[in-house]
Amino acid sequence: YNDPNPKFHSVRRYKSADLQPMVAKPHSPDNKATVTEVRGTRLTRAYIGSCTGGKITDFEAAAKIIKGHQVGVETYVVPATTLVREQLKTTYFDGETLWNIFVEAGAHMGEASCAACLGGPSDTFGRLQSEEICISTTNRNFPGRMGSKKAQVYLASPYTVAASAITGKITDPREYLPVEENVSAGGAS
Repeated sequence: YNDPNPKFHSVRRYKSADLQPMVAKPHSPDNKATVTEVRGTRLTRAYIGSCTGGKITDFEAAAKIIKGHQVGVETYVVPATTLVREQLKTTYFDGETLWNIFVEAGAHMGEASCAACLGGPSDTFGRLQSEEICISTTNRNFPGRMGSKKAQVYLASPYTVAASAITGKITDPREYLPVEENVSAGGAS
């Protein structure tokens, strides 16, 4: 909360509809681009989850995009906590649990964990095994972070990852959102 009479260095106002979704390209979160700049990049994997991108609100966002579609690439869903995993089974969107939305879309459902976000041994859930190209809601994309050092990882919002999971290439999520959602999520990356 602000003090009663705060003093600010400056005030800036933005129209969220004018903002574009962002993506971090391999191999650094600082290697940023608009989704338009990387649109069409072919993917072999999508990953929604882990600590940063595995909150129930992240899965609600992804479900808005994925519901009624089939994923076009291997897609892994990893809740951040056991509570979030249970919430996936009790939180509804458009009359269906989030869990069922992802299962019906063809996603692989994981236990609450870091899973591929930490790399891990070759049998780690969702781990990138070779020269795969992944779009992920995780927070780091350094070489080897999600498995193979030959893999490429793009970081994006749950909206962008979900849209890209459907098409198998990096996709602007606004193509899948109704107009009113599109305006409010315009800056979601």
